[in-house]
Amino acid sequence: MIIIVINNSTMDSINPMVSFYENHFETKLNEAEKEIIEKGYKRNFYPKKTLLFRAGDANTKHYLIEKGLLRLFLMDAKGKEINILFAKENQALGDLATPNPTNFYLETLEDSWIHSIDEEGLQHIMETLQIWKSMSPKNGLRRAYIHIQKRLVSILSKSAEENYLDFRQQYPDLIQRIPQYQIAAYLGISPEFLSKIIAKANKNA
Repeated sequence: MIIIVINNSTMDSINPMVSFYENHFETKLNEAEKEIIEKGYKRNFYPKKTLLFRAGDANTKHYLIEKGLLRLFLMDAKGKEINILFAKENQALGDLATPNPTNFYLETLEDSWIHSIDEEGLQHIMETLQIWKSMSPKNGLRRAYIHIQKRLVSILSKSAEENYLDFRQQYPDLIQRIPQYQIAAYLGISPEFLSKIIAKANKNA
């Protein structure tokens, strides 16, 4: 199973979905195309600590975050949570195995406004909009593979301290938004060990 996260730098405050598509595909949509996108997605509010889906669910949706923060995680045989990735504003998050049962959990870390679309709706947009016809479907898969590959290489080849410093450099804003124990679960270390790493990093800064 592969998870794909697509980043976008800006989203229109009035029509965030339209802004996302225009920015991501670097194109200007006509009114008919905008209407298709706006009707395809549903906007919902989810309070902090809401599970959007859990392992075993037949997840049928793809999500785009207008405001908020989510975490995708696994649960091992002993019940330990392992964070796979975090997703914030202007990011689209989905499971490429949809609509098959998922192995993951998706939870809000903050109160969040999220736009969602089911598999059928997304396929309708893909088949209808001209912008998709010039976009190779392998591009999205390639980005997903690269993301997961980099994550695995980092875990296997770098120390916990190096991985923390990389995380802090890549996501400086998330350091302030994510609890330390959640970052520890992402790095695969204990919160106590992470505290020591942070103290050392701050001392050397």
